[in-house]
Amino acid sequence: MQFFLDSTVRNEGLGDPVCACCSRAPAQDDVGEAEADATSPRLFRCSDCGMFLQCEACVLARHDLQPLHSLKEWTGEFWDDVTLTSLGLVYQVGHGGLPCPRPEPAERTMVVVHTNGIHIVDFHYCGCDLSDRANHLAQLMGTAWYPATTIEPATCATFEALELFRLLNVVGNLNVHDFVGSLERRTDATKIRPVPDRYKAFGRMSRQFAFVKRCERAGRAHDSLGVMRTPPGGCAVLCWACPQDGMNMPEGWRDVAPEFRFLYMLILAIDANFRLKNRIRKNELEDPSFGSGWGHFVNYKPYTKHLKNYIAEKDISTCIAFAALLQKDTRMTTGLRCSGVGGVVCARHELVRPQGMGDLQKGERQVYSNMDYIILSSLMGLTLLWLTISYDIACQWKINLASRMEKMPEALRLPETVEIQFGLPVWHASAHERTCQANNSLNYLEGVGRTDGEGIERTWSGLNPAAWATKEMGQGARHDALEDRIDHHNWEKNIKQGNTLARKLVVAMAERDLQVAAFTEVDSTLRSELRRDWLARVIAYNADRSSPNPYETAVTKGPSEVTVRLQLKKEEAKEAKEGAEGVHRKGATAFLV
Repeated sequence: MQFFLDSTVRNEGLGDPVCACCSRAPAQDDVGEAEADATSPRLFRCSDCGMFLQCEACVLARHDLQPLHSLKEWTGEFWDDVTLTSLGLVYQVGHGGLPCPRPEPAERTMVVVHTNGIHIVDFHYCGCDLSDRANHLAQLMGTAWYPATTIEPATCATFEALELFRLLNVVGNLNVHDFVGSLERRTDATKIRPVPDRYKAFGRMSRQFAFVKRCERAGRAHDSLGVMRTPPGGCAVLCWACPQDGMNMPEGWRDVAPEFRFLYMLILAIDANFRLKNRIRKNELEDPSFGSGWGHFVNYKPYTKHLKNYIAEKDISTCIAFAALLQKDTRMTTGLRCSGVGGVVCARHELVRPQGMGDLQKGERQVYSNMDYIILSSLMGLTLLWLTISYDIACQWKINLASRMEKMPEALRLPETVEIQFGLPVWHASAHERTCQANNSLNYLEGVGRTDGEGIERTWSGLNPAAWATKEMGQGARHDALEDRIDHHNWEKNIKQGNTLARKLVVAMAERDLQVAAFTEVDSTLRSELRRDWLARVIAYNADRSSPNPYETAVTKGPSEVTVRLQLKKEEAKEAKEGAEGVHRKGATAFLV
C-alpha cells in the first residue's frame, strides 16, 4: 500500500522538468520557483494525453485538433488548471480542426459539454467552398458537437458525452442532474472558478440525441420518404426470434402440419404495472414526446381520444379471486395523470412489442378499454395465423373480446383468420379459483411448451428503477425516457438470445429425459382402457374447449371439523375403555384443538 501511495504522490510533483517534445527546460534557478523569467518555457501536462511534460508551443501544436483536453500548468509549487482557450487556441470547425483557407472572420465562443468536463472553446466557422457542410449546424454536427439550439447555438455537447450519459442512464439509472453535476466537479472541484450551468440545456440535448439514435438504429435515415414518414412502431426494436412473416419464416408455413404450428405461433404476455405512475404537470400540453407511436408506446392522441368513450366504466367479474380486478377503480389516483402502464411482451423472449405500452388511468378498466387498445395496437398488421395470449386476468378479459374489437378502429382489428388461445401465467394462476385454473392454465395449451407467461414481470423489474424519476416528468419527457430504456432492454435481450436459447435447449433436453422416464413409469401402471379413455378425452378437449375438461379433478366435499373431532373422541373413548394407555398426555382431539 505504501508503494501505491508514494507513486500517487510522485505523480503530483514536477519530475524531470523537460518538455518531452522539444527537450526545452526552464533555467535551473527557475525550477521550483513561483516565477520564472520571460524566456523560460512554461511547463504543462495534459491528463488526456499522458503524464509527460510539454512546453507552451508544443502543447498548442499538439492540441490543434484536440480542443477539449484538460491541461494543468506547473506554477513552481503545484499543478494548476489552465484552458487551451486561455493559451490562445482557436479551433477550426468544418475541417476537423485543420486550417480553413477562408474562415469566417468572427471569432466565436462555445460552451462544450464533454466527458472530461465543461469547456469554453474559441472557434471559427468555415466560410470556404471546400467544406461539404454549408451551414453552421452542419459544421457542428460534422465535428460531433450536438447543438443546444438551431439558431446561433452557444452550447454544444459532444456525441461522446451524450452516448456516455445515455448508457449510464439506461444501465445505471443516472439522471441528468447528477451527470452534469459530476462534470462540473470534474471541471473545478473547488468551485473557485465559475463553471457554466448547462443542466437544462444538456437535458434537452440528451433527450433529442437518444431519439435520433433510436431512429438511426431502426434504419430511418435510409428511407427515401424521410423520417417523418415513419410507420407506427417503425422505431421499435423487434424480437429476432419471434416469427415474422417475410423475415424469418419459410415459404408455405401456412400449410404446415398441426403438430408443427407452434413454430409459427406468436405467444404474448400481458400485464399492468402500477409503479410507473406519473403526476399531473402544468406543462403537459407543452411537452409532446418525440415520434409518438413510432416506438413502443401507443400513439398518444388517438389513444386518449379512444379512452374518452370509456370514462364511466364498472367492472364485472365472475372470477372473484384475482386482485387486479380490485385495483381498477383504486382511490390512489389523486393528482396522477396516469396510475401506471399496461404492457405487451413476447412471452418466450421477453421483448416489448412495437406499440406494446400505454398509460393507465384507473387500473385495467372493465371492458378493458386501455388494455384492449394497447394489446391490439401491439398486433397491428399481424399476418400470423396462430396466437397465444397469457394474461393474469385472461379468464375475464377474453369474454366478449370479439364484440369489443368491433368498436375499435379498423386498423386495430385482428383478421378473422387468426386462431387465438388464452391462458393464465403459471405463477399468477394460483390466485384464481380451481375451475378457472383448470380451464385457463397455460400448461394445458397446445404448442406453448414450458413457457411460463411471467416474462413481463422480469421486464418490469428492469423498468421500475426509473419509476421515481419518471413520476415527476412531463408526459412527453416520461415517454421518451421509458422508450429509451425499453429500446436498451430489447437490444440486450436480442444480442443475448444466442447464449440464452442454447442454455435453455441444454436444460430442456436433460429435463425432457427425466420427464419421459417418469411418465413411462407412471403410464406402465395404468390399465389400457383407462389410458384410452383419458387420451380420447384430451383429444376431444383440445379440439373443442366446450368438451369436458380432463384436467379438472372432481372434488367431493369432505367431512367437517366437528365430524372429525367427534369421530376422534369416540376412538379415544373406545381405547380408554379397553385400557390402552396413550404415549402422550394429550390425545388427538386435544392436539387438533
